[in-house]
Amino acid sequence: MPVFNGTPESDTLQGTNNADTLRGFGKEDLLYGLGGNDLLEGGDDKDTLFGGAGADRLFGDAGEDELHGENGADTLRGGDDKDTLFGGAGNDRLFGDAGEDSLYGGDGNDTLIGGTSPTDVLDGKDLLDGGAGNDFIFGGFEDSLYGGAGDDTLTIENNPNGKNKVDGGAGNDSIIGSNSLIEGDTLEGGADSDFLNGLAGNDVIYGDDTLGAAGADTILGGDGNDTLYGDADSLSAGANDSLVGGAGDDVLYGYGGDDTLLGGDGADTLDGGDGNDVLDGGAGPSTLLGGAGLETITGGVEADLIDGGEGSDSLLGGGGNDTILGDGDGAVSLAGDDFINGQAGDDYLDGGSGADRILGGNGNDTISGGEDLEGQVAGDTLTGGAGSDVFVLVATGFEAPDPGDPPVPAPQGDRITDFQDGIDFLEYELGFEALTITGSGSNTVITDTATGEILATLVGINPSQITEADFLA
Repeated sequence: MPVFNGTPESDTLQGTNNADTLRGFGKEDLLYGLGGNDLLEGGDDKDTLFGGAGADRLFGDAGEDELHGENGADTLRGGDDKDTLFGGAGNDRLFGDAGEDSLYGGDGNDTLIGGTSPTDVLDGKDLLDGGAGNDFIFGGFEDSLYGGAGDDTLTIENNPNGKNKVDGGAGNDSIIGSNSLIEGDTLEGGADSDFLNGLAGNDVIYGDDTLGAAGADTILGGDGNDTLYGDADSLSAGANDSLVGGAGDDVLYGYGGDDTLLGGDGADTLDGGDGNDVLDGGAGPSTLLGGAGLETITGGVEADLIDGGEGSDSLLGGGGNDTILGDGDGAVSLAGDDFINGQAGDDYLDGGSGADRILGGNGNDTISGGEDLEGQVAGDTLTGGAGSDVFVLVATGFEAPDPGDPPVPAPQGDRITDFQDGIDFLEYELGFEALTITGSGSNTVITDTATGEILATLVGINPSQITEADFLA
């Protein structure tokens, strides 16, 4: 094996097509391995090493070095100081060692390590770019990791501080953040279907970081107060993502696609966005927003705010004193035929527009079917359940069409199935004196006297039972 040794001065050393050893020693050296499986050592000062063909080993040693593996399955170690490593073609292994290093894997299935080993990566703020291929990338101390093309695994190891930035790029990537309790990481899955786990810290995690990307991602926030995004933004078409907040007060955005959002512990905010989403607040008082689509939303054990948004939703309050809105609270809202179940607790339930089914469950609930749309044939069905409930009567402002105009069906009002005289109450903004109480078989019909609009039918209640005492002032 030929050996080429430099001098204390700046040298240029060139190997052969065999397996050579080149040592630069002092000052700024330039080493070319050429062919064969070579060993190149830069020595002191700022050196530049080229491995050439073959499976080469390149060591920058001291100084700000530049290492090029070129062709072959190479091993590159930067050594001390601020080094730049290029793996080139082949399945390479790159170690930044000490200092703020930049590692570029290039083509091939590479392993990039910011420090001296996968568990010792705390030396310097490194940049690690896997390039093409299925790469393994390990960072640690406020590093920036980029997977590039391919199915990559990117991991933040043993970092007590956090503040890392990780971008998987194209491909089905696996990204693991740091266990820092001080600062959080920023994790971006990129295109395709990725797995992201923030672990500890207050992390910001994106399933897709590119507008128009639509991978089906799985995102775990872990401990800390995390912000999770299924897609790049609300304009993305989106795929079907799974977002899990974990411990802490988390914010989850599903955006496009049929997403599953689980808040976990803490006071969480979940926004499903477009698509037919499933939202579960878990433990803690949560805010759950359905958006467009057919949502299934479950509140959890504490006091939650649930807004189904547009579409026909299934809304379950769970335990706690919940506020549940079937069709949102915006100035413009599309009708949805919602199913709302307050379950346990003293809840406020509002169906909004559409023919809704509302069940108060246990507790003293306030229930409103919402304002029906003009021409809506079916009304709302309201069931208070156990407890002393308040049924809020809402007028639509219906006016009969003029003679010669197309007929418009009159509103049918709410159907209240279990009104308990002396226990439950009714409420109307114009008061009892603005109403007419009549009978229809074994039921009671309540009508706005001025407009003739039917507001509600009380099933199984005799009209004589309904008096001003049944109405809240």
